[in-house]
Amino acid sequence: MVHLLESACTPIVWVLALIALGLIFVKCLRKKSAPKLGWFLVLSGSLVLYLFSINPVSRLLAYSLESRYRLPCDEVLATLDVVIVLGGGMHASGGLREYAEMGPITYSRLVNGVKIFKRSGAKTLILSGGGPARTTESEGKVMKALAIEMGVPESQIITETKTHNTMEQAVELAELLSATKKKRIGLVTSALHMMRSERTFKSRFPDDTIVPIPVNYLYIPPECKITSIIPSAGELVTSTAAVHEWIGMVWYPIRY
Repeated sequence: MVHLLESACTPIVWVLALIALGLIFVKCLRKKSAPKLGWFLVLSGSLVLYLFSINPVSRLLAYSLESRYRLPCDEVLATLDVVIVLGGGMHASGGLREYAEMGPITYSRLVNGVKIFKRSGAKTLILSGGGPARTTESEGKVMKALAIEMGVPESQIITETKTHNTMEQAVELAELLSATKKKRIGLVTSALHMMRSERTFKSRFPDDTIVPIPVNYLYIPPECKITSIIPSAGELVTSTAAVHEWIGMVWYPIRY
């Protein structure tokens, strides 16, 4: 049920629902006002799809989340005890894919996170991410392999492979790190995802200091070009991700 609700909280689902409902009003209901209402719903769904698919709207949504965070300076990084990198999706092996691979979001978080870890004073790098159901593969293991290739000693890496969302990661890692208090924890995740992550981790690490380390920024200042108002699948993906974050920040206090 929870997964169904999460899937429904995306713009494309709203669009399809509005258009489908509108067509039902137009074709199936015989009240005089039904066709007008139906066409209004169809046009509303089309407008929602158009707005979320254009550059100015997607960038505004990304800016509303990402503008709050900047990468900490080296002086701040030097004070860290632990760096946590959150996974953001992976591709399991199967079909034409011989080996499990990180998705592009996880790859960006990991590569940037390892670079930051090397610059910081932290002695421990925690890589957090589970895997698809019914497989033994996990993001954490895939992330660890690349981190070692990038020069991080295996003895400094801890992998967390059980979790599947931000709250689960915070709960699991709070238990994992419960032995020591008043730590300074660098939290590496996408800038778009940072607000929800920071709030969640602060709620689970009340005795520690969470230092946001945003990476993988999506926002770019808009340009005054005619192409910016032409719908794009890429812009719809960005808008969807931003809307998901805003809904998540409302949903987490209700669910947890």
